[in-house]
Amino acid sequence: MAIGVVTNESSIALVAEVTEGTYVAPSASTDYVEVLSDGLELNKSRELLERDNLSSTVEGEAARVGIAEVQGAIPVELKASATEGDAPQSLDILLRSLLGGKRQIAADQTSGTGHTATTINFADTSAFAIGDIVLVKEAGAYECRPISSIVTNTSITFPIALENGAPSTGVVVAQVTTYYSDTANSISFSAEHNLGSQAIKQKADGLRAASMSVDNWSVGQMPTCNFSVQGLNIERADEDALFSPDFTADALPPVALSACMWLGGNKLDYTEMGVSIENTVNYLNSACDADGRISSRITGQTTSVNINPYMDDTDLTKTWNKFNNNNDVSVFAYAYNPSATAGEFAEAVAIWIPQGKIIEAPVADTDGIVSETIAVRAHRSLGKDSVFLGFI
Repeated sequence: MAIGVVTNESSIALVAEVTEGTYVAPSASTDYVEVLSDGLELNKSRELLERDNLSSTVEGEAARVGIAEVQGAIPVELKASATEGDAPQSLDILLRSLLGGKRQIAADQTSGTGHTATTINFADTSAFAIGDIVLVKEAGAYECRPISSIVTNTSITFPIALENGAPSTGVVVAQVTTYYSDTANSISFSAEHNLGSQAIKQKADGLRAASMSVDNWSVGQMPTCNFSVQGLNIERADEDALFSPDFTADALPPVALSACMWLGGNKLDYTEMGVSIENTVNYLNSACDADGRISSRITGQTTSVNINPYMDDTDLTKTWNKFNNNNDVSVFAYAYNPSATAGEFAEAVAIWIPQGKIIEAPVADTDGIVSETIAVRAHRSLGKDSVFLGFI
């Protein structure tokens, strides 16, 4: 086919690079990620160097070009793996680039005895880390919670009590993949971007996730993630995709129903939530290099959350007092796919921000009902990471 390439037949594969800027081709059908049909783009431009010389005419002199800019967007659904605790295929490379940190609880963990609503006892706690978001599989009463502290080979503790109280003896905690802020280990990646099924291929290298926004986390909707990316180079060739994509490793996306959230430990009724993680990506420029750039580094990171809870006319301590008194607050939320057994679920996605400040709390209007527009800015404290994302 010469012209008339169909956009919806396009595909993209993402592969971690060994050396930043050295292109790595996909090696399997599972290297491809399932992206949303609207918004995927990878583009290359060059800085225009104007030559402002005096001449016999007002017309411009022939310009030169300088450093190449590679930018793009990769929109995907926010969803877990179809296999409990595995990394989500569509998000793994992007989150490893955005945040850098990744760890897994690779086997179910069976508890001991004598639990409370905030503490579960384990003879061996080596599988756990502070910040992990775990699923407590109490029969008919599943709940997710972040781990705020660990007593070695004794117990794990939650900052928010389990609503169903102390779990049973021998309760199981599920497998999970957790991503967290550790930008020193952030990866660069390559992308095989196929424009149509058998048409034009773009090969991008030295890519990094510069930002991620969680969008559409609103009542009755399916949350999505939109990543902005920056890179070193793109080449274009008339080649077919190396593999046919296989997306069966990922679960269906959850719908934001029973998608509860807690601010400062208080469970709030809300209609939508937005999360933004912004990296500052700076480049190592070299006049010795043909393209002018040799690699990149993440030099800053900012995480923000926006929530619109309904205003509680009986209790100002949940939001306003925390804002007015400049208190630290935490943010925790999760969504999941329900199972056939009431009170149980799977394929959960969760976010945990241990500490932050409410920086805005204006009065808002949600369909004629008084609400607040709460803006939280996350921060580190005592060496703890500022953001955790869990996939169960």
